[in-house]
Amino acid sequence: MNTLRLLVPFFLLCAVLPTQAQDEHTPKPGSTERKEICDGLRSFIISEYAEKKLPKPIVLKVEYLKVSGDYCWIEALPMFEDGSDAVPQFLPDIGYSHCLKRINVGWHVILDLSRTDVPDGDEVRKIRKSFPGDFPVSILPQFWQDLFQQYK
Repeated sequence: MNTLRLLVPFFLLCAVLPTQAQDEHTPKPGSTERKEICDGLRSFIISEYAEKKLPKPIVLKVEYLKVSGDYCWIEALPMFEDGSDAVPQFLPDIGYSHCLKRINVGWHVILDLSRTDVPDGDEVRKIRKSFPGDFPVSILPQFWQDLFQQYK
């Protein structure tokens, strides 16, 4: 009986505390979650990067996307709906990499790590410090995880 009293709370605790890995996922193409993330990023890209008025709407060719809780990491290439390239005529030719957070209604960019180069050690340390304290580093692409590990 004493053993049972000790084991019941343990099993209940295991059942109600999901692991981070269980929460991590990549929303499927066409899903509401993926559309909301892309809408947030698309709005940001247009407002922050469009060098002139875009002649038609852009879509995002998602190259990497992972979500955990209210955070996500996305790397995507903006292009026009018809499949033609929006870069570099209207948008900079860079690697579009962003951290978004679900805030109230919708996803919003909280970190923009779009770039054309690999950051040096000092910059990696600054970037790492700019992430929210509760950000799940495990959703980052392996490239960023390796940099963070290398330059602690």
